[in-house]
Amino acid sequence: MEENSTLWLALREASRRILVERNLVIQLPKPQHEQWHRLILNMGDSMPQRLEFPLMEAGDCSFHINEHQIFSFDSKEPNSLDTLWLPFNSQQLIEELLQMCSELLLAGYPGCSGCGYRDDEEKWDETSHRQRLKSLR
Repeated sequence: MEENSTLWLALREASRRILVERNLVIQLPKPQHEQWHRLILNMGDSMPQRLEFPLMEAGDCSFHINEHQIFSFDSKEPNSLDTLWLPFNSQQLIEELLQMCSELLLAGYPGCSGCGYRDDEEKWDETSHRQRLKSLR
């Protein structure tokens, strides 16, 4: 995947959300739990000040907070701009997300400036992201 491509930037944003969101529930098929539990343990090592970590559940691929999807792998555009739209193959993206989360932790995210690959950690622009996605189709 090309660095700074539309997909790469979106996966970076999704990874940042996984690492910092509170009350996050990650639903994945059981065979993927071991790798994600390892990531959660690494989060604890990298962020000792953090007291709450994502909860793992068995199920279809879903990342949500209080029933609100923080990103959607559906091909249909989500109604809420609070949901990061990732209309790609979810099985492939899960591996990419895991790797990017690990890379960000190794770089010192969220405590470092710019290691999240966003200048001055500006707010994610979901509207622009969706426009870029639509132009690719």
